[in-house]
Amino acid sequence: MKRKRKNPILQRVEYAAYRLVARLVRGASDDAIRKWGTRFGALSRNVLRGRDRLAIANLRAVFPDKSPREARAIIDGCWRHFGREMLEYVRMQEMPLEEIVERCPFVNAHLIDEGIARGHGVVLISAHYGGWEIAGLAITALVRNVRTVARVLDNEFLERDLARIRAKTGAEVVDRRKAARPLMKTLAGNGVVVLLPDQAVQPREGVLVPFLGRPGWTTPAPAKMALHHGSTIVFAFCIPHETRHRLEFEEAIRVDQLPPEQREPAALTARINDVISRRIAARPELWLWMHDRWKWTGESEEMNG
Repeated sequence: MKRKRKNPILQRVEYAAYRLVARLVRGASDDAIRKWGTRFGALSRNVLRGRDRLAIANLRAVFPDKSPREARAIIDGCWRHFGREMLEYVRMQEMPLEEIVERCPFVNAHLIDEGIARGHGVVLISAHYGGWEIAGLAITALVRNVRTVARVLDNEFLERDLARIRAKTGAEVVDRRKAARPLMKTLAGNGVVVLLPDQAVQPREGVLVPFLGRPGWTTPAPAKMALHHGSTIVFAFCIPHETRHRLEFEEAIRVDQLPPEQREPAALTARINDVISRRIAARPELWLWMHDRWKWTGESEEMNG
């Protein structure tokens, strides 16, 4: 089914606001981006009160030992973090590729190189954590034959701008509704497929496995693709570092070396969730707690009831 676009007038208003912000942040200093991004994040919390309540409920369910004050502080930090990330991402979209790479250096990049050298492609796993949008710019600036998945925006003007930016980096982004064949083709050609499987999917599309210690419907697509092609799985997380970022690679999984009991989509998906969960637990303020991650499990309905 074709995705419905927003009202054309609303699209133009949104796009005008976006271009104004882009113009203002393009020449802004690092300190200005941090200051105004922090303020924007704090304002978003007050505007999106329903999402703020969901974030608090999610955090308290995952970390019941944290006091209400501790939970409030983490979620406040989360809002401020994503306000800064939004402005930084808008600014970096117009930077030359060389400057993007300089502002987001790689840590343990040999894991990607070794995975490609083995053949059969690399499934690169990340999450809605830290600076994932900035990571996307950096990855496509340095790594060839990269494909990732995204939803088509409901604003055709913003979608057009994103297409221009992606063309500059050489990245190929496919619509999630038609992603299976091009992603499998990328792996067959020893390319890199970038996926962020930390958000909820409908039960008919997923497997119910632990995420942050709570059963959540999770897409098994990364596991299925890696198992089908014998691809290497590598994890990548983009961490804010002072006024910049660093992209950390870790935990290469060679599916050809897995024991038989782990060569099954649900088991491998649970292992993928474990790696993502450890990262979130270490720096919880960097994850997108505002997402309804545990919907369709009964737990989300209880928290919001």
